[in-house]
Amino acid sequence: MHCQNCHNNSATVRYSEVVDGEVQELHLCPQCLNTKQDTKGTGFDFSKPNPFKNPSVETDRPPQVKKAQNCPVCGTSLQTMLASASVGCSSCYDTFSSQVDTILQPIHQSLSHRGKVPRLDDVRARARVDLQTKRTLLKSALGLENYEEAADLRDQIQALEMGLSSSEKGHD
Repeated sequence: MHCQNCHNNSATVRYSEVVDGEVQELHLCPQCLNTKQDTKGTGFDFSKPNPFKNPSVETDRPPQVKKAQNCPVCGTSLQTMLASASVGCSSCYDTFSSQVDTILQPIHQSLSHRGKVPRLDDVRARARVDLQTKRTLLKSALGLENYEEAADLRDQIQALEMGLSSSEKGHD
């Protein structure tokens, strides 16, 4: 197959690009691929749009902050953090937690991490999630005064806790 760009060389690379939600695929030779990659940006331009700006507000002014507050560790102010779209240190997350949460909530689906987790402790991680779920169900059953189901859940929780503690002793 010939290169779809220069039509001279043999195409050895399949180049795919998503533009406006549609996948555009080209078969290119290495020279045309290098040219295409040099002329295009990286595709990840984090300067626009700024995730810290409210898209419903048309002005370029940063969000209004109720009081001037600085991080006690690095001294970064909330205004500086919002303007630069970068956080000074890990303590900034605690210091500005309420403001950061209100900014990140519309951008992300959730404020808790839902991404990939290491596969090393996959069985134990699933057991911990199951344990947390059963504890929530136990509270619900007790609230509804469903004591038979609560007793069953209590027994399941105890069994899971025993299994987790024995597996953690084996991996230490």
